[in-house]
Amino acid sequence: MYICRTEFIAMKKNIVLALFLALAAPLALQAQESAIKGVPDDVYYLLPEFADGYVYLRGQIPAQGKMNICAVDQTLRYFDDNGTELEAADADNILRVRIDTVWFLRSRGAFYRMYPLSADTGIGLKREVRILTDAKQGAYGTTSRTTSIQEYSTLYAEGSLHQLNSGKEYPYEVSENLFLYKGETVYPLSKKNLTRLFPDKKEDIEAYLKAGKALPKTADEMRSLLASWAR
Repeated sequence: MYICRTEFIAMKKNIVLALFLALAAPLALQAQESAIKGVPDDVYYLLPEFADGYVYLRGQIPAQGKMNICAVDQTLRYFDDNGTELEAADADNILRVRIDTVWFLRSRGAFYRMYPLSADTGIGLKREVRILTDAKQGAYGTTSRTTSIQEYSTLYAEGSLHQLNSGKEYPYEVSENLFLYKGETVYPLSKKNLTRLFPDKKEDIEAYLKAGKALPKTADEMRSLLASWAR
């Protein structure tokens, strides 16, 4: 039987995706639903909805599918042919993910949304969501947490208390932090690492910081600042 080149390529992509999904484990959805319903999709996931994308794996050709990334546990999620949400296993072999037109870099167990400054250098935005299942609401809308929950430096989402399936109100925390990346390596945002990535701009970096100017808090503002240094 003759198979044209286009059909062969399509078959090859489907085989790669099938092999990748064979390593995926179905999510324990019933166990998680009570802790995630009520949290908006655009908070629970890094993108508002699942979209077609590619996952680039170490030592393999890219796999294609409808995907998103969970901000709670930093896992890559897929829909299979039956519409079941799957969690991709072997995440350490994921290098990068492109969903629609958005790129993510996988490093240190997390996904960083990429804001390129040059071919191999840019800003990485890491967003994490933590659902505080043992937090209790106090007077005047304040929230207390038991000592079993580690304290985090985070930004709190407006109106952070939500009604979940269990009938209890749990708050969630959202944190967004900026990093730098070069190639596949992610660096904390600091004077030292700015100088590491832009050695020719050391004097500019020092002058900016000595002037008492704070580094921008958003990726777009940071990209505007660093664009001239990246040239």
